[in-house]
This record gives sequence, structure tokens and C-alpha cells, in this order.
Amino acid sequence: MSGDLKGKLNIVGIGPGNDLHITPAALAAIKEADSIIGYTTYINLVKHHLNGKQVTRTGMTEEITRAQTAVENAKSGQTVTLISSGDAGVYGMAGLVFEVLRKIGWKRGDSPEIKMIPGISADSSCGSLVGAPMVHDSARISLSDLLTPWPVIENRIESAAKGDFVINLYNPASGRRQRQIVEAARIIQKYRPGTTPVALVKSAYRRQETIQFSDLDHFLEFEIGMNTTVIIGSSQSFVYEGFFVTPRGYSNKYSLEDGSLKPGQNRAVSLRTEGDLTSRVSNTSDLPNLNITKIQGAFVKTSTTVFQGEEEEKPQQDSSVAVALSALKFLEPDRNTKKEKVSELRSEEEICYLGRIGGAILYKRKEKHFLIGKFKRPTNLEDFGFHNISEENQKWKELTVKNLEKISGNKLEILISFPVETSPEMIYDLFAIHRNSSISERLWNYTKDNSKKVIWENEEYIDARWLGNSPSQVWSVFRDNILKCD
Repeated sequence: MSGDLKGKLNIVGIGPGNDLHITPAALAAIKEADSIIGYTTYINLVKHHLNGKQVTRTGMTEEITRAQTAVENAKSGQTVTLISSGDAGVYGMAGLVFEVLRKIGWKRGDSPEIKMIPGISADSSCGSLVGAPMVHDSARISLSDLLTPWPVIENRIESAAKGDFVINLYNPASGRRQRQIVEAARIIQKYRPGTTPVALVKSAYRRQETIQFSDLDHFLEFEIGMNTTVIIGSSQSFVYEGFFVTPRGYSNKYSLEDGSLKPGQNRAVSLRTEGDLTSRVSNTSDLPNLNITKIQGAFVKTSTTVFQGEEEEKPQQDSSVAVALSALKFLEPDRNTKKEKVSELRSEEEICYLGRIGGAILYKRKEKHFLIGKFKRPTNLEDFGFHNISEENQKWKELTVKNLEKISGNKLEILISFPVETSPEMIYDLFAIHRNSSISERLWNYTKDNSKKVIWENEEYIDARWLGNSPSQVWSVFRDNILKCD
């Protein structure tokens, strides 16, 4: 317990729960605490920081008890850290704590001292995994009607859809709540086309992370649960090279080729369009005299210098378009760089093949084909030359060939080999398919990114034979390091 009679209550957001995305301030609040209080799942995400701490874990629907306990412990003189995922001020515990404080008549200066420590909100975490979907105006709406009447939620969805906001749906569905997401989709479809991009992100930056792109007409076909955030684009959103983007509107005023102004537009003044505010105001004397703070040095000539020690940072250039164009030029590959030569593979080993079907792994050994894991989206195996199989909770299943011609067209992109004959179970273990049948995209992509391309039987493949020949203990440790939350 703290030696100071006046206690302290830190209300902390730990972001998605991965140490790389927890702020230093949040970690410091955890470190200084005598007592840690939080929902069991969130405690587990930071348990490696809790040695020697008094820890109180609670379950779902026990938020009031959690807030009351945190306030009472802090009033007694302890330093208490109350943990929320994401940002505690965004669908987190902060609001409830202040309701409890108001109920007991707490005033500033009383014990406990209250300190809010921000975290990365769920929509920001999820957005970063799919691109830049919230660069323009967006709305957060929780579909949970456990505490908010459905007519209120329905009105908010209608307003956000009508206003062409990017819409981030929290708590979209659960075992007991499935109608809400269907109704939300129906409302939004009234105001934007079925091709509007949608991203479904589950457990961002955690071991169970999954990402699925879809559109407004089809996203309900995919798995949606309490840990899923559904990001629905505006009428301007698009998907480019696998990135979900909502433009800020620079192309309305500037040329994206050279950053120059378009005809009739002026830098640093309102966008000139039909119905803009300038065209509506006839007498500027009617405007109120507001106390506006101006940013000194906001618009200066572009300059690039080498930063020296403690030298005061110089203001940045005035055109965000020019900055973006410079970044794109910097990222362009060197046209003079020679493309790496793809050599022909010569091997006496038994070669096996790996590919993807519907998010699951297709494994070919000799003339047998196996499906590893479960589909991540609705998939008709007949389209790939196999008979369909029942959706059972199994790690793998052997597939039966229906059309050899279609099978030969499948893109089996990775070669793999083993010192002994391998089973589908080994492939399952290599790629860490968890209880929710989620294949780790990070392991799959790591394998692809760290393997050379080769020519085998006149086709180009990714040579991942090193993976099959790595000792299982070594890969197990390495896999855990990639997937662990800290």
C-alpha cells in the first residue's frame, strides 16, 4: 500500500494488448500500482508485468463492481490501476468510474487522485491493419443494446449512414445478439452501394488476429463476433493494392501529379464548391467576433535540413500533397536495380506443395490432397476441383478429387519437404492454427517473405524447404515469439 494517505487511481487503456502498442505511460502506471483491477481477458494480456502485484480479475457484466472496487481501494490510500483495452475513454471503464465518483460526492482534491492514461482505440488498431479507412470523418457505434435502447442505436446508424461517415461498428454480434448486425447492414445499404468496401478485423494485434475484406452486400457471409470490429467505408472509400483507403479530399483542391492548385481554388482557404459557406454569407458584419487562435509559422517555404541535436525543429512544408508525393517517389524501386534471377531447383527430396483455399491451407503430398484448418469465408470446393466436405471441427481432412483439370489450375505456391514422411498434422502445427481454426497470416507471410523463388517443373514457386527441415523445437520457439502478445 502507498505510504501517502491520499490514494491514486490510474484509468489506463492498454491498446490492443500487445506490448509494442502499449504506451510507456500505461506501462509506468501498471508498474507503480499497488493494485491492478481489470476484466480477466485484459489482465491476461499484461500478466507478464504483474509480478508481485495485488490483482483483482472480474468477468463480463461486472463492470460496476470493478469500478467501485477500484475507487474504494484508491480511497484507502493505494495506488490502483484500472485496466481497459483500447482507450479507457472509448467504450471503456473511465465513464463508469466518474459516475461512481459523482454518486459518492467525490470532489477534485479529495482522495483518490484521478489520472487518465490514453491508449490506442480499437478502431485505430483495426484501421492500421487494413490501410487508412478513417482519414476522413468517421463514426463509432456500438451495436450492443444491453445498456442502450435499440431505437437509439438504430437512429445513430441511420444518421451516420445518411451523413456518409465511415462507420466503425463495435460489439457487432454475439451468441445472443445476431439480429443487430443484420439490421445495421439493412439501414446502411439504403444510403450507399453494395460495392462499398468493408473490413472485418478480429482481435487486432493479438494471437487470434484475423482480417477479412468484403463489401456491403457480402460481409454478413463471414464470421462476426464480439472481438470483431466492422469498418464500413463511405461513398468515397476504395481498396487499392490490398489497402482500404478513405481519401481526405486533397484531390478536390490539388493536382495529385504535382501538388498544384486546381482552377478557382486557393491555398489555406475554404474549398470552393457549389453551396460553400462563402457563397451563403452576404453580410460579413453579421458574423460573431470569435476569439480564434492562429498557428504561427503554419505556412512557410518548403525546406529540408539535417536535424542537429537539440536544435529547435523547423516547421514543416505547407503542402501535405507535396509531402505525400515525395514519399511515394522515395518508395519507388530503383529502376536500375537488377531483378533477382530465379534459379531452377534440383532436388532428390520428396517435394510437397502448399497453397490457400478460402483462407485454409491446401496441402499436396504425392497424389493426395488435404485441407488444413477451416475456411475463413464461404467456399465451394467444387470450384477448385474437389468434392465438398462437411464443416466439422477437425484440424484437417483428406480431399476427394472431382475434376483433375481444375485441380491442376490451383495455385500451389510454396514448396516444402521433410526428412521423414509428414502428415497433415505437422502442417497444422507449423502454421499455428488455433482453437478458433484461425491460420496465422503472420507465419504464412513470414515463410513467403523469407524464402527464395525457384523454378520447379517449369513453374515458379516459393522454396520453403528450410521450414520442413528446421528442428521442431526451434520452430516452436520462433513461432511463439512471432505470435505472442508481448
